[in-house]
Amino acid sequence: MATRWPLSLESAAPVLTVSGPAGVCMRTRFMRSKGALSSAGFAAFLFLFPGLFFYVCFEIVPLVGTTVLSFTNWNGFDFRQIKLSGFGNFSEITKDHVFWLSLLHNVIFTAGSLTLRLGVALMLALILDQSFPAANFIRGVYLLPTVLSLVTIGVTFKLALSPTLGFIVPFFKAIGLKALAIDNLGNSKTVMQTLVLIDTWCGVGLFMFLFTSKLMTINQDLHEAAKVSGANVFQDIWYVTLPLLKATTAMIMLIGVIESFKIFPTVYIMTNGGPWHSSEVLSSWAYFQAFTANRVGYGSSILFVQLIITVIFAFIQTKYQPREIE
Repeated sequence: MATRWPLSLESAAPVLTVSGPAGVCMRTRFMRSKGALSSAGFAAFLFLFPGLFFYVCFEIVPLVGTTVLSFTNWNGFDFRQIKLSGFGNFSEITKDHVFWLSLLHNVIFTAGSLTLRLGVALMLALILDQSFPAANFIRGVYLLPTVLSLVTIGVTFKLALSPTLGFIVPFFKAIGLKALAIDNLGNSKTVMQTLVLIDTWCGVGLFMFLFTSKLMTINQDLHEAAKVSGANVFQDIWYVTLPLLKATTAMIMLIGVIESFKIFPTVYIMTNGGPWHSSEVLSSWAYFQAFTANRVGYGSSILFVQLIITVIFAFIQTKYQPREIE
């Protein structure tokens, strides 16, 4: 083996050259390994391309398009009629009382839904963490609404809660609870509470599944040590289980806030923002502006503001998220 110094002064490191059969063997192995890496990279690209293609087409492109359109005035029909408006749409948002009402409804909906889903999911996860025969079956029952389409859920509950076509109002009347036999979706005082309860029913299964997955990873020796120390069931949960669930709870809260804040299908199908904007949220108000009032630019600006609020919260949540306790 000989050491040959490069003729140029760009590199100060010596170049090692190998001659003879050993050099040929090394070059052959290098070319084979390089070819294998190229083949593996190409195969990985083929597997990733379908998902990447749909992600770009249905996530990145609409996101960029919405951002651009939020600074324009456009009726949604002719691209030649697009006119730049600068920050005019955002200036109009500050004077739009329905926008602020929708934002308030988003906050109320997110707070109510997240609180109920977290509480119920944690309670169910702690109960189902105990070993009994029907535990897996009950987990599947609670997880079932999570995989259902929100459109299907919205149509089903709209029919069920209908005072004329549904069965819930006649049922309350039949058992003598006439105070509950009202049109919950048509009453401005009860519509938001009804939507929160329906969303809780839809999403509690996913939260329960995430909590259960974390509970299964907790070392049982910690619970045994707590029992030996004289801790009862509630003390074991408070001082052992809950501290180990902090990071998981923070992650679930982030998922819940993002999902709840961008709620649209159930609101649009069940109430369409009514009655009298009492269930209007940012997504439904943006949809109305873009596709009913033919103000695509203004509707896009509402969605852009919603995106900024969600990103800010996600950044704060991620920055101050507690670390996982081993």
